[in-house]
Amino acid sequence: MTERALTERALTERAARGYVSRMYARRAIAVALSLLAPAVTGCGYRGLADKVIPHGGHDPTPLARCTVAQSHEQPLVTEWPAPYKARLEAMLQDGAVAVDYSGCELRIIDGCKVPGSYKWNKTTLSRDTTDIRNEDELFAKLPVGALALSGELKAAGSLQVQTTVTGQLRLVGGATRDATLGAECPGATHLVTALSIGAFKLMAGGSVSGEAGVALPGAGLKGATRESTSILREAGDPASCARATKEHPSPDCRSPIQIFLLPIQRSIPLNVLSPIPDEPG
Repeated sequence: MTERALTERALTERAARGYVSRMYARRAIAVALSLLAPAVTGCGYRGLADKVIPHGGHDPTPLARCTVAQSHEQPLVTEWPAPYKARLEAMLQDGAVAVDYSGCELRIIDGCKVPGSYKWNKTTLSRDTTDIRNEDELFAKLPVGALALSGELKAAGSLQVQTTVTGQLRLVGGATRDATLGAECPGATHLVTALSIGAFKLMAGGSVSGEAGVALPGAGLKGATRESTSILREAGDPASCARATKEHPSPDCRSPIQIFLLPIQRSIPLNVLSPIPDEPG
């Protein structure tokens, strides 16, 4: 048996016994192969490396693009479906909220009861505009809702999110990451530590239309351009946001705008990891 085959077998058997995770086992094999590359023919090595780490170690799927979004743990939720927003507002009154957040999906874990409560904190009224001109910016700036908005971005040419924030609901009390270890919480990945509320508008636009014609001889060309925009969705009344008080937000300016998440860290003993499954031949 060649040195390369012995190295692969040893690393794979070690991972199967639970000493390293799947990800680290594959990386270890890839590193071993790179060290043995001079002794292996180019074609054989390249083919084996592609099987070990397809696509050069990069996930080309749209979901993977959301995991590298800007402010991944502080995503805008303006494009979260309305029933989810309503459910979140209701659960914020009953205790700390745990969610499953991975890729482009954000899901509330309904049965996970975590101690804690949310306190209203009025902040200085702030307005912001997020411009989105291509899919890379869409997945980076608006991961929650990016998949649904992809078609609208292509049709409109650009998107713009205008937000008005009047304050936050912040988590206080005894909520900790350890409190999510109950039987109903295995799917929870994050705790909601704060929620900015206010009003927003999602605008579609940026497509330019023009008119051109020939004037009288000697007058040259004439032309005009205009930029068309339209409101796709909106919630809350920006004008009423200024009526928030230290005690309560304005009833017409409390739509969820941005959610702040704390990752749940769980220690998993290495000896309970499942072995690496056999790769198809």
